[in-house]
Amino acid sequence: MRDLLVMDDPTDDELFELDDEPSEYPDPPDFRVTVQSAGTVRLLYWGPWLQSTGPAYTLLTARERARVAIADLQVLRDDAGLAAEVIVQFHAGGNEAHRRALCDWARSAGYQRIWFDGEVAELEPAAGGMVRTRCTGCGQRFVDGRSGWFWNNVRRSGTFAVVCSLCGSDLPQWTPVEHSEAATGDAKVRRRAVPRPGDRAHRR
Repeated sequence: MRDLLVMDDPTDDELFELDDEPSEYPDPPDFRVTVQSAGTVRLLYWGPWLQSTGPAYTLLTARERARVAIADLQVLRDDAGLAAEVIVQFHAGGNEAHRRALCDWARSAGYQRIWFDGEVAELEPAAGGMVRTRCTGCGQRFVDGRSGWFWNNVRRSGTFAVVCSLCGSDLPQWTPVEHSEAATGDAKVRRRAVPRPGDRAHRR
C-alpha cells in the first residue's frame, strides 16, 4: 500500500484569506440633497438615519413621480482641504433638470467638477460675489458674500449655510444675486399707484 500524504485541513480564514477586520470601509456621504421640480436645492449633513434602501424604496419612487430628486453627495477635497469635486448618487429623480440645478449649485459653491452616474461635468467655479436665500421657517431673507471669511467657510465646508441662525429652520442653498440687486443692497422698491382725483378710491 502506498503511503498516504496527509495534509492538515486549512482553516476557513486560511482558505479564504479573511482578515480579522476589513481593512477599509467606504466613507459615508457628506450630504443628503433634495432638488425640487422648480430647481430649489436643499442640503443637510448626512446621517445614518436617512433612508435609501429597504421599505423606503416605495417612498423614494413616489418622490420621483413628484419630480423631486433625492441624492447623497460625497465631497472630494484638494490638498488645502477645500471642496473641489462632488460625487452624486441619486436615490430618486436624476433627470436633466435635476442635474442642471446641481451643476449650478456646485458652480456657485466653487466646485471644479461634479460626478454623476455615467457622466462627469467640468465646471467653471464661480464662488464669490453676493448670494442670497430665504428661511423656510421664519421667512427671513439673508444676503451675504461680501467677506472672504464667508466664502472661505463655504469652500471648506462644501456647502452654504443650511440652518437659519434666527429660528433654526432649514435654508435652501444660496443663489447668486443679480448685479442690479447687489448694487441697491438687494432692496426692492414697492411702487404704489396714486389715485387720481375723481377715481373711485376718492369718492365717498
